[in-house]
Amino acid sequence: MTQNHEKIITEYRDADFNRRLHMYLQFPPLRSKFMVIDQVDLSDQLSGHAARRRSSLTALLSVLFSATAGCVKRLF
Repeated sequence: MTQNHEKIITEYRDADFNRRLHMYLQFPPLRSKFMVIDQVDLSDQLSGHAARRRSSLTALLSVLFSATAGCVKRLF
C-alpha cells in the first residue's frame, strides 16, 4: 500500500494543475502530503521571482548610475 502511495505522490509532483486538483479530490488520505508539495512548489516559485527581481533591480541601478556618470563627465 505504501508503494502505491509513493507512486501517487510522484505522479502528483509531476502533474499539471488540473490533474493535481483531480488527485486531491480523489485521494483524501493523501491531502496533507499534497498540500506540502504545493507549499514547497509555491515557495520555490516565489524565491525565483525574488531573485529575478533583485537581479533586474541591480541591472537597472547600474544603468542609471553609468548614465548619470556619463552626464556628469559631459558637464565638466
